[in-house]
Amino acid sequence: MTDGSGRGRDAVLTVENLSVDALTPEGARRVIDGISFALAPGETLCLAGESGSGKSVTALSIMRLLPRASLRIASGDIRLERQSLPRLPERAMRDVRGGEIAMIFQEPMTSLNPVHSIGA
Repeated sequence: MTDGSGRGRDAVLTVENLSVDALTPEGARRVIDGISFALAPGETLCLAGESGSGKSVTALSIMRLLPRASLRIASGDIRLERQSLPRLPERAMRDVRGGEIAMIFQEPMTSLNPVHSIGA
């Protein structure tokens, strides 16, 4: 259950004050500024917004799949249960991806089969 503050009791996923910078020749430019949310067991979260509003960058940040040459997490934390994902070594993060969390990219028909159901 979430409490509306971006912090959740027993949250499975917590994103707290996440900021992401785009690295440009002119310097860093903030593209995500202080987003926070918590996802409790059984909850569904939808990131909705206009094109370019930061939905994909937020999701890629959670998965730690940002292209290193152009984007970086500037501040904040992302916790899967009580484990801080930005602090995990890459080898440990590879075990988390696909094992504990996954991402369906923008072309769902390349990842999903409409004949099969999704679930545990």
